[in-house]
Amino acid sequence: MVLTLTATLLIARPWEELPTLRPDERPDQLRSLSVDFDTLVDPTTNWRAIDDRLDQVGATAVDLNAGRVEFTAFDWDEHPDAAAQPGFDHIKRAASALSQTADGAPRPIALIVDAYVPSWIEEEPEVAGVSVDGARSPYQASASQLAEGEVGDRLVDYVAALGARYEPSQIAVTELFLNRYTFGDEDFALFREMTGEQDWPRTRDGQIDEDGATLTAWRAEVLAGLMGRMRAALDEVDGGRGAQIELAMDVRLDWENPAVGSLGSGHDYSVLLEAVDRLVLWAYVYETRDPAEIEEVTAGLEAAGLDMSRFTISVGLWVKGPGGNVEEAITPARLVDSVRAAQTHGITSVNVTPLRLMSDAAWSALASVWAPEAEDAGSD
Repeated sequence: MVLTLTATLLIARPWEELPTLRPDERPDQLRSLSVDFDTLVDPTTNWRAIDDRLDQVGATAVDLNAGRVEFTAFDWDEHPDAAAQPGFDHIKRAASALSQTADGAPRPIALIVDAYVPSWIEEEPEVAGVSVDGARSPYQASASQLAEGEVGDRLVDYVAALGARYEPSQIAVTELFLNRYTFGDEDFALFREMTGEQDWPRTRDGQIDEDGATLTAWRAEVLAGLMGRMRAALDEVDGGRGAQIELAMDVRLDWENPAVGSLGSGHDYSVLLEAVDRLVLWAYVYETRDPAEIEEVTAGLEAAGLDMSRFTISVGLWVKGPGGNVEEAITPARLVDSVRAAQTHGITSVNVTPLRLMSDAAWSALASVWAPEAEDAGSD
């Protein structure tokens, strides 16, 4: 279904004051959908229709992608040139429609920050991460930039600005990982400083071991350090009120060892959980995995004795993995099986992403899991 409204109606209707994004009490079961940035900033998006859809499926929360530090969904006073549409607050417009369920209950609204900086890298290539063979990442900043450079500083400032402006229920940082592009000169200097090592870990034949234990542990510490700075910045927002805003981080999975995390990406869960309130696990099955494997992940987390309330299982709708067709969605049946597998072994927070890939059939399928009573009533 195309959720659009004419630009004329949007201009004619003024939006209310910003509603509460972080209600005093959150639902026992968080069932959320993530709104992608393109949908958020599209002036023709019909938020009332989306609100109806969220009610239809029993969604108790919603996540809005607020953009990148270089491309924001509102006028950021410190960096006005980054606004997607100067003079317009897309987050306020969406929140005004989505902050309450049909029965009057408050619906928590979280914000997502994308850590990629492609435009910045295009203008200043030196901020990009560098691979072993000298190639620069088109999207990712270097470890040194995240730890002590302008990119990391601006990410911290952006999280704090979102917290101060909106007081959302949660701010989640996505696309933040360190794997292939951590081998520039400044990263090497940072590695030596933080680890005390004088060289990269190496294989027996003398090549850099890109998955060496010292290297992967260092990457996790860099990411945890950045997230810790964000947590500290939020804690200072509005005289300390920002401490009530959850800080989350999207992380990759090691499907074979789910309680540990994707060490090659710097996503060591034990390290990151020291810095953030919640981890959002990318349980994306694409077309290659059996949705039942998601329950193996939740079982692994539980078996390791981890606090299940600190995890969100995110079900991705994409058929293809990175580099594939981003507009092709998994079948409604696979969506149902994935969501059912996600909400097992004590998991109380399940997310479906992205909203733009939700077809009529997908909405009906999701309702059969999250709002079966409403589905039954509608069929009478």
